[in-house]
Amino acid sequence: MAPAKSSDKDKGAIKIALQQSFERMTAVTDQIDWESFLELAEMLPRVRRTYVTGAGRSGLVARSFAMRLMHAGLPAFIPGETISPAAGKGDLLVAISCTGRTGYTDYMCRRARELDAEVVVITANADSPLAKGADKVVLIPVPADAGIVIQAEVFEHVTMLCLDSVFSVLSEQLKIDLATFRKRHANLE
Repeated sequence: MAPAKSSDKDKGAIKIALQQSFERMTAVTDQIDWESFLELAEMLPRVRRTYVTGAGRSGLVARSFAMRLMHAGLPAFIPGETISPAAGKGDLLVAISCTGRTGYTDYMCRRARELDAEVVVITANADSPLAKGADKVVLIPVPADAGIVIQAEVFEHVTMLCLDSVFSVLSEQLKIDLATFRKRHANLE
């Protein structure tokens, strides 16, 4: 059976949904405490190693940020990967969880603290168990009343954009030029 042909109405609905998503993201970014992201950017070059974690789509955001840290020349790892070294004092775990209640991410935070690593939690829920156990919280203030699907969508997109902005600040601070960036970018592809 051939797929139904999309109509102009369907295309318009997608465009409207995208515009609404941009509006929600803008409303959230207008409320962010940018100092918290600046503090994170300042921490990253000072720690021995950075581990970045999250589950589901937050995990994809975490992996993207770890890649950006690698591009900046900073040692970054994903916990659980076979090439991740042992964590300990002087290391940092950046944990990403919209709800602040994700079981896997909670375990990683507790384990990092047991190993004397510092923990930064990026979440939409400042009162969550993850936030309460963190050394530092970076809040993405997505309203909980938006519903979990919308809340997660906005949280993930805004977090990704904010962490890319942290990379941009780091690139300037560390004076990473295009030639250096290209040397670190994947080329076995």
